[in-house]
Amino acid sequence: MEVKSNVMSKEGEAMLQQGVGVVRKQNVTMRMEVFHCAVCAKPLRPPIFQCSSGTSICSPCYRKLPVGEHDASKRSYTMERVVESILVPCKLGCNMKMAYYRQDAHERECLMGPCVCPVSGCSFVAPAPALLGHLTTLHQLPTAPVKLFVTFLCPVKPVTQVLSSECGRLFLLHVEPVESFGHAVSLTCVRPQTPREVVVSVQFSSSEGHFQASKLEFRPDAEPRQCLCVVPGGGADVLVSIKICLVYSDNDELHVKDDDDEEEEDDDDQDYDYDDDEEE
Repeated sequence: MEVKSNVMSKEGEAMLQQGVGVVRKQNVTMRMEVFHCAVCAKPLRPPIFQCSSGTSICSPCYRKLPVGEHDASKRSYTMERVVESILVPCKLGCNMKMAYYRQDAHERECLMGPCVCPVSGCSFVAPAPALLGHLTTLHQLPTAPVKLFVTFLCPVKPVTQVLSSECGRLFLLHVEPVESFGHAVSLTCVRPQTPREVVVSVQFSSSEGHFQASKLEFRPDAEPRQCLCVVPGGGADVLVSIKICLVYSDNDELHVKDDDDEEEEDDDDQDYDYDDDEEE
């Protein structure tokens, strides 16, 4: 596979921002197979090792080497710097660039991934930004901003509305009357069709002392709408407090990195957990 990519090291970017020296950045075309493990053929990521024959292998394959070959291999810091500097664009169309070995993980959860319209009977499929316009125009649903991990209040009365988070995630909140019980509250997490599970935690409470907490695990092949809470009574004077605590558990876009986080991330790369890749 040949791709065009921008090549620049993290150190080079820092020097450029600080005005130290001149960093050369250019578009190049290369065969990316050279940056794949010689044993398992998966993209190389730190830590990377060079075996006695001169080939580069990933950490899981390194651990499987015979004892003699294992001792003859050594850490390849140069190759690690190379794979960290190869930045590729998202194939789905978002404006992010990431290290080549992170591309698949990013595109599994990218906001530009195809999402199915959560309205029953509708088969429209589009990225989340286009889906928001579809919901508000074709289905004429009201929309409201919502902050993840922050409690917001919702009147207990029949309504279907789109909740749009600041990071671009969409939810469909539905409140409907249930005879002899009150009102049922349900929530749809609008998400790309990915092989990963999505975990959403929601808490409901009322001023009259009623409290109920729900934690849902949405699998790709499951219907994403579930009744989360049944609230006795209803009306404009009855409110439920809702807090969406976790979305896409292994990709938290709301986390703002500081200098300490970047140092920790660099350390984490040295001991990358390959379990997810092996499961695929």
